[in-house]
Amino acid sequence: MQTNKRLLQKISSFCSICCFIIAAVACGFLVINSADATEIFKATVGATTFFFFMVGIVLHAIGATDIPDLKIRKDGA
Repeated sequence: MQTNKRLLQKISSFCSICCFIIAAVACGFLVINSADATEIFKATVGATTFFFFMVGIVLHAIGATDIPDLKIRKDGA
């Protein structure tokens, strides 16, 4: 596992957690309001849940990836 994450990887990890939370809230909202909701509303909230869950998976993968240091260093000579 990589010990030093880059700034964008840290941001990606934070955004993935936020996306998972939003997906859980949308899923809970769908479960609570499913009895009296229209089919369009159910489809919209279901698509929102799916979208944020999938974005969370992708951002988590980006944040957890071991990226090598590709900087070109000059020798002291």
